[in-house]
Amino acid sequence: MSVHHCTFLIGCGGIELQQGADERTDIASLLSWAEEGGPAVENYSRMSSHTRFDRAAHALAANMLEAGAENEALDGIFKDAGRYVCAMWAMYAHVTGGLTLPRLKEICATSGLLSPGRARALLLYLRYLGYVESAGRNGNKLAHYVPTEDFLRAWRKHFRAALGAARVIEPAVDLILQQLDEPATLETLARLQGEEFLAATRGSPATDAPYFRVFLNRYAGIQIIMCFGAEGSEPFPTREPIAFSTAAIAKRFRVSRIHIKRMMDQAEREGFVSRKGDGAIVLEESLRAAIRESYAMQLTRLLSQSARALSPSREPLSPQEVSFSPVQPSLTP
Repeated sequence: MSVHHCTFLIGCGGIELQQGADERTDIASLLSWAEEGGPAVENYSRMSSHTRFDRAAHALAANMLEAGAENEALDGIFKDAGRYVCAMWAMYAHVTGGLTLPRLKEICATSGLLSPGRARALLLYLRYLGYVESAGRNGNKLAHYVPTEDFLRAWRKHFRAALGAARVIEPAVDLILQQLDEPATLETLARLQGEEFLAATRGSPATDAPYFRVFLNRYAGIQIIMCFGAEGSEPFPTREPIAFSTAAIAKRFRVSRIHIKRMMDQAEREGFVSRKGDGAIVLEESLRAAIRESYAMQLTRLLSQSARALSPSREPLSPQEVSFSPVQPSLTP
């Protein structure tokens, strides 16, 4: 799915906006999503009730599937929540003081989302992908890691796919898209993404919720949810039966058929899906509600991060200063 850009003029000394009344309105609308402590809970409701939400959420699912299909290593990162979160926090650590194993363990422990013990395995996985490399040892003799050019390109690609969907809601996101090739823009987005996500998961990890157990924490589970989201158009996600071939899904995401079968059997037991006689899948309302909430949170955060990126004077948020209601944290982007 391609990302289309409207035209904004950007000056050399920062972002200089030269636009008419409509463009100023677009920018003001985007800035209204900015929150010092990350997105306020009421903004999630605002997003899910937006007239263009269904189209934007559908685009987000389709864009992320396409990004993974075009980059095998990124596809691996999208396989489950732990891998994605670790990649996100590796980039966040890099842009906020440096990536070391103790620091990654500390971030995992603070979030309550991943155990500190898993940090080592995930760091090794990032090295296996060629996404991080050793930069020697710092003054405390700790091994220091930095993202490779492959990781930077992939993370930029992932942001471009996500922001391309967010601009369906707010066209002024183009201001960020047009600058995404600039290292400072990518670093700012990585910092804001990590800050907001860390604040949200600290307030309510919710990793034992059925939606997490059945899909998000299972290998290729996030990608199956993306497939469900990319089906149909409106409403999001579709209420129509979805053609589902265990063999085709297993081949597409390079996992075993028995793994996919077990996941969908558990989803049926949890009341998330029902199966038609021809093998098609129907999403039950409990799963539709979880997917809808998750995508509303993702798009809200993308707009908050874009708006805050346009306001460089904003202070980094502290997770201890943020209070969230017990909603399930969304794990992408």
